[in-house]
Amino acid sequence: MECPPTQDKYSLFRRRVNLFKEKLQMTRGHDTFGLNKNQFSEKLSRVINNFRTNSKLVGEPRDFILRCCRLTEKWQKLANDPETSVHVRNIDIAGGRKVKMLSLERGATKQPVSKAKLIDALYPAKKIATTATPEEKHFNAVKAAMRHAVKHQLKAFRDACGPANICYLTGLQLRPGSKTDVDHVGLSFAELADSFISTQELKYTDIILKGPVTAKRFTDALLWVAWIDFHEKNAKFALVCSSANRSKGCGDYQTLPELYGSFSSDNPEDLNLDF
Repeated sequence: MECPPTQDKYSLFRRRVNLFKEKLQMTRGHDTFGLNKNQFSEKLSRVINNFRTNSKLVGEPRDFILRCCRLTEKWQKLANDPETSVHVRNIDIAGGRKVKMLSLERGATKQPVSKAKLIDALYPAKKIATTATPEEKHFNAVKAAMRHAVKHQLKAFRDACGPANICYLTGLQLRPGSKTDVDHVGLSFAELADSFISTQELKYTDIILKGPVTAKRFTDALLWVAWIDFHEKNAKFALVCSSANRSKGCGDYQTLPELYGSFSSDNPEDLNLDF
């Protein structure tokens, strides 16, 4: 199997990942105003701070707040009423405190608009699945097997390092006896693994594993050897202090969902035996 990818394939792969990340970050507020959550929060704060308590908003600030409220379920009805005005009030909250807050008002009706709740409505937090799918579980198992396959390469790099080393992440000298890790530099392990699967025109669900739980390997021996060779040719290492490596984490990189694959069958002749 031929596996070394070209630089163009790396660039294309990274662009696809970046596009996927941008889609994840799209929210109702971002789509409407072109602002990320922090930018929107700052703009909202400027509107509140620029007006005195009990003042009435006019012009662009008023239109901006009404447009924000129209995008929410809670304030949509009142914000769509042409007779509704926007004011800045000191609103009583729990504990006897007063907070400077926006207020939608129409006649005797007054509806406070909490800055935090408005932001949450337009920039909702991404929901995290509490249970992994079979595809996600298999993906993690394959990644663990791939990491185990190249463990000897990291050990060989560590053994080749001299006594005097500089941490790649912090720039500090690594003293003898200090806790260190061998870290991937440039392309992370996850990026290398995904690139290998992609260049082989496979999905993670296509990989069949065998062996004990702590030492899984590919059933396809040629593919197993190809991965080890691919990693050896493309991985670059650096010695780093363990604490800095833990703080760094995995960064913002995420595997494309399409690489996970699927165990579901599209064949209508296949029978579902779960009954």
